[in-house]
Parts: sequence; structure tokens; C-alpha cells
Amino acid sequence: MKLPLIAVARGGFTGESVISHQSAARMMGAIDRSRYDALFVTITADAWACASADETPLPFDRGLFAVDRGQGWERFNGTLIAIHGSPGEDGLLQGYLDLLQVPYQTGGVGCMALTMSKYSTTAILRQSGFEAAPSVLLLKGMADAEARLATIGYPCFVKPDRSGSSLGISKVNAPNDLPFALEKAFAEGSAVMVEGAVTGRELTCGVIDLEGRAQALPVCEIRHSHEFFDYEAKYHARDTEELVPAPLPDEVTRLVQQRSAAIYELLECRGMARVDHIWTGDHLVTIEVNTTPGFSSASIFPKMLEVSRIGVEHAVNGLIARMLARG
Repeated sequence: MKLPLIAVARGGFTGESVISHQSAARMMGAIDRSRYDALFVTITADAWACASADETPLPFDRGLFAVDRGQGWERFNGTLIAIHGSPGEDGLLQGYLDLLQVPYQTGGVGCMALTMSKYSTTAILRQSGFEAAPSVLLLKGMADAEARLATIGYPCFVKPDRSGSSLGISKVNAPNDLPFALEKAFAEGSAVMVEGAVTGRELTCGVIDLEGRAQALPVCEIRHSHEFFDYEAKYHARDTEELVPAPLPDEVTRLVQQRSAAIYELLECRGMARVDHIWTGDHLVTIEVNTTPGFSSASIFPKMLEVSRIGVEHAVNGLIARMLARG
């Protein structure tokens, strides 16, 4: 019996491609080969390519989304998207797959396009009654930029509106530091969000849908010695702690989980998502929503899956089964 052929999509157009390859490798290793066949599809700005799990190159047709393993063209039956940033996290790849009627595990085009924008996401959350940090959106050459910035004050965070892994983000404590922070953020894209800094405990909560409902995972508290949870703190710092489950009062844990699941459903997420918050001691402030969370050995989401007792293998194969059932 021929097994469903699954593409594990990796790469991307941004500096997060290195993490994408690690996430894809973790997903590939978790796939049950008695149920599914799987190959890598690598997407870069220059080319698309296909390879086996052991990295043997294979002929690939992007127009058909098909591979030739020596017995003619075989079309992929589904796609696990492990691309952080464009085109896997902004709806571009999802739109391509929709046109070809190939299912995938993430949210659809609308969900992904919206959540890729930090500013748009938090604006929707505020309008829906969730507490989020105050923010303004800046575009290059915007005439009223100074007036917009004045509404935020200091300290603040300057973030590229459409990037991940903390790329291009700076914490700004005084006006003199702002020009460099804006230059750094604009180097990542044409839109920048300036967000009021919120002080408190850094918490994140994964959400997954394996049975037709949003299930919140154990909460993680992030502790580090950096000014904020930047790329170095995430992937290289030895003193960063990711405590799962977070040592929180039960009522705070429930609040974080309930809010994360509610946000997941509001934004029409699918598959895996991670919602980041700050607990001030009195209020839970939502900072960001990540709809293709990292899945490498250093990533938080797999740790939450293991503590929840769902496990990485059950989660990955369950997501494949759900996306194939959706067709």
C-alpha cells in the first residue's frame, strides 16, 4: 500500500532559515514511517529543491509540487511547514498550496498574513478585549513619526513589524539610542513597530489542535541575563533558563492558558502556535503570537509538548493526520 507523501518545507527568505532547517529535521525525525513517507522541500529566494531524509537530492517540479524518485512524478499529499518568516509564516506558501489543493498544518492565508504583523496582531487583540502593550507603527519617511513616538515614551522596544527570532529588535531607554534602533529594525523590513516596555515575568504558552479544539500546553517562564530575550539569549546564552512548567500560582497558570487558547481561536490559528505574555504581578499583557514556533532541540515548544505528555512524535503525526483529513 502506498503511503501518503509528506513534504517537510524548510528554508525561507530570512535570517531564520538556519533555525528552520533545525525545526524541519526535528519534524522529519518524528514522522512515523509506517504511516507516512516524507521528504524535505527546501525553499530559498533563488530556488526550490527536494531531498530525501538523508539529504540525497531528488528531481522536483515546483509547478506540480511533485518529486521523481525513479518511478515518475509523485505529487505530495500534504506539507508540514517548518519555515519561520517568509514565505512560511506570512501566508505566501499557504496561498500556493491552497491553489494546488495540498493541505498543510498551519493557519490559512488570512491567519498567517495577519499574525506575521506584530502591530496588526496586537491591534486586533486590543480591539477584542485582550490587554496588549501600547504600540505605534512607523513606515520609512512617515511625516508624523515623531508625534507617534511621543505617545509611547521610554523605555520602549523597536521591532521590525514582520520578522521573528528577535531579529532586528532593540530595547531603547533614551532618545539618543532611538536612531540606531530604527535603522537596525528598518534593515529587516519596511515597517517598524515601537512598543511600550512592560516590566514583569516573561511567560509563553504553546497551543495545539489535535482533536478539533485548542489545547494549551504547560506554561514556560523565560529567565535570562540580557536586557530582553534576544537572538543571543534564545539560541546561545548559557545562563538562559526556560522553566516548564513555570513556577506560578495556579490561578496565574490558568489565566495564561485560557488566554492563549482564546487568542489562538480568535485568530483562527491551526496546528502549533505560541503566545508570549508578560505577567506584571497584577495584569497579563500579551506581547506576540508566533504561528510557526521553533521546533529545534533548543526551542521551547517541543519542551512544552514533552512536559504535557503529548510528546513530539504524537504531536507531529497527529498534525499530519488532521491536515490530511481536512484535505
